[in-house]
Amino acid sequence: MNNKKIDDILNMDNINYSTFVGLINERNRPSGGIKTIHCVAVNALINEKKRMLEIGSTTGFTIVNMSLLTGCQGVGIDINQKSVDESIIYAKKQGVGGRVKFIQGDATKLPFKNEEFDVVWASNVTSFISDKEKAIREYLRVLRPGGTLVVVPIYYTKEVPDDVLRDVSEAIGVKVDRWNKDFWVQLFTNISTIPMQLKVNVELYFERDFEYVDRTDFISEYVNQIIENNITIQSEETKKQIKKRFSYFMELFNENLKYAGFSILLFQKRLEKDETELFLSKPVRDI
Repeated sequence: MNNKKIDDILNMDNINYSTFVGLINERNRPSGGIKTIHCVAVNALINEKKRMLEIGSTTGFTIVNMSLLTGCQGVGIDINQKSVDESIIYAKKQGVGGRVKFIQGDATKLPFKNEEFDVVWASNVTSFISDKEKAIREYLRVLRPGGTLVVVPIYYTKEVPDDVLRDVSEAIGVKVDRWNKDFWVQLFTNISTIPMQLKVNVELYFERDFEYVDRTDFISEYVNQIIENNITIQSEETKKQIKKRFSYFMELFNENLKYAGFSILLFQKRLEKDETELFLSKPVRDI
């Protein structure tokens, strides 16, 4: 991105994180990074015959790396055109430009036909969408029966301070509530009770929970690395502004994640709902 565009954007005091990611070309990873992508690839049985849609693809990390791992075809859609442009460049650099495409668009108005995709990856993007139910109906509309909806939500496991919640809401540009894991599971599994043109049921068939690691001691190094590697800036003042804003976001998110966890949730789209399971199980862990 040229320096004039960077200077113009940085003159805006209220720049949010979604815009900032596109500005600095940060590879916005899902929680858990490449290990999460590998876990989903294995448990959702993704291969070169599958076609995947990523909702909120930002700068392309998830769908590009899924294609590298599995050979799958895919489309990434994001509301931010700058992120879309960077994703296209990234896919070409990684050698998957022929398999993965990117477009600008709205998750609540997906420009695809019914049942086009074997996998829809929504990660944590639904947190950023005001009309969550409308978005989920769109995810399911374009997903084929038997296909997998991938969700990697961030949620609170501890009581988060009011000021942290407020600052995170301002940073991402949407109000964040004290959602827990059950909120997200219920939101997706109960979607079949919401009127739809297509009859659909959703069943959770895989879940794995994680907690975050405090990264306070590594933030400064990470910020410097991203700025030095991703942006060529002649103006030291501009670089200083970028570093200050980037550090603010990373420190805020690190503080927020002290109260949070995330899960990998895989839902299957089904035309008929099966009976509720009575006898459940849990993993056996060595002491």
